Amino acid sequence: MDREKALRRADAVTLETDTFVISQALAQTQLRLSGVNFFTLEGRLGRTGRNLESFLNTFGRTVFPYRAVELTSGATIPRCEDGFLPVYNTDLALCFPGKRASGNDRSPYAGEIDNCLGQGYIIDELRIICPKLLLLMGDKSRRAFYKHFLGAPRRDTLAEHIASIKEAGELPSVKVSGLEVSVLPIQHASGANPSFYKMVRDQALIDIVERVLVVLSA
Repeated sequence: MDREKALRRADAVTLETDTFVISQALAQTQLRLSGVNFFTLEGRLGRTGRNLESFLNTFGRTVFPYRAVELTSGATIPRCEDGFLPVYNTDLALCFPGKRASGNDRSPYAGEIDNCLGQGYIIDELRIICPKLLLLMGDKSRRAFYKHFLGAPRRDTLAEHIASIKEAGELPSVKVSGLEVSVLPIQHASGANPSFYKMVRDQALIDIVERVLVVLSA
C-alpha cells in the first residue's frame, strides 16, 4: 500500500528486550523512511519518540537501539546508554494514514486497523520477541488490543483503565496466542496530549511497572 515505506532495520532490534509497545500508526518521516522506530532518516528522534523516551527511562527502558545504526542517508543513530534496555515497537496500522485537512497526521480508520491486524503480523512479532511487558500507547491501541486479541472490548476510558490498575496495585496479566504478558495501557506520547506528561510524573504507576519488571526478571 505504501511504496515509499522502508523495511524495518533488523540490526536495530534486540531479542533481549522484555518490553513491547503497540503504537497507533506509522508517522510520515520516521520508521517509514529510516527503518528505525521513532527516528527520522537524518537520525533525529521525533517528538513522540522523545516523549515516550522520558516515560520509558523512568523504569530503565529506551527507544534507542542496542547498538549504533548507520542509516542510508549516512546519519548514525547512537546506541542506547549503558543501563537501559531497548524496547520493541510495532503499530496497529503499518502504513502512514495520511494528513487531515488541518495538516495534522490522520489517525487510522477502523477498517484500516482491522485490515492490518487481520494479517496476523502483531501475533508473529509477539511470538518472536516474547515480551514480559506490553505497553498499549493511546486509546486506539488499547481498544484494538482488547477487542481483537482478547475478545473483551473495553467500555471504560483510558484514564479510568489506568486508574483501576493503580487502585489494584498491579498490572493485569493476559494470554495472547499462548504467551502470558503483563499489560499496561498508557497515554499517547503526542506532544498535544497533556495527560501524557501527567502520567510521566505518576510515581505510583511507575512503581507498579518497576515491581512487575523486577519480578518477571527474577
